[in-house]
Amino acid sequence: MLPEMHHAMQRFQQEMEQVDDVAHVLLKGHLLIEEGVNRVLEQYVFHREHLREARLSFHHKVLLARALCLRKNTFGVWELIGAINSLRNVLAHSLQSPERQKKLATLKAIYFREAAEFESIEEVKKQSDAAILTRACSHCGGFLATFEGDSKAFRQMVHAMDRTINPDEPEFEL
Repeated sequence: MLPEMHHAMQRFQQEMEQVDDVAHVLLKGHLLIEEGVNRVLEQYVFHREHLREARLSFHHKVLLARALCLRKNTFGVWELIGAINSLRNVLAHSLQSPERQKKLATLKAIYFREAAEFESIEEVKKQSDAAILTRACSHCGGFLATFEGDSKAFRQMVHAMDRTINPDEPEFEL
């Protein structure tokens, strides 16, 4: 066996034997946030297949969702979502990047700023990086859930206008 192949197999085995809680939480949290962003965007389009066909990056989806906010586009949670994405991008390209700890520290600082009014935030600060990251992703998910609710209400208003303007047309799917 070639030394390079042996080294690659050893590295693979070593990486797969250990569980990286931060990576696990980050990847799942990022996916859940992206699902939330997608649900928001889908409320504003009437032919969702074209949105899926656009194959927008996560970053572009977030910018589009942020642009659709009526009053929440300046909320710090958008910066937190960006920090989660930035850390995920670092991790996606290198498991041992020196940027990982810097990006994680930035993400935590943003989360602690955004969650400063939470009663138990001082206790949260003492938790593991994975636990803090779980809370940060959950914070984003909660925000996106409220945004989705606002977006659904908007869609219902558009649907009501369509019923008034086009009473003889078949109802459009909500």
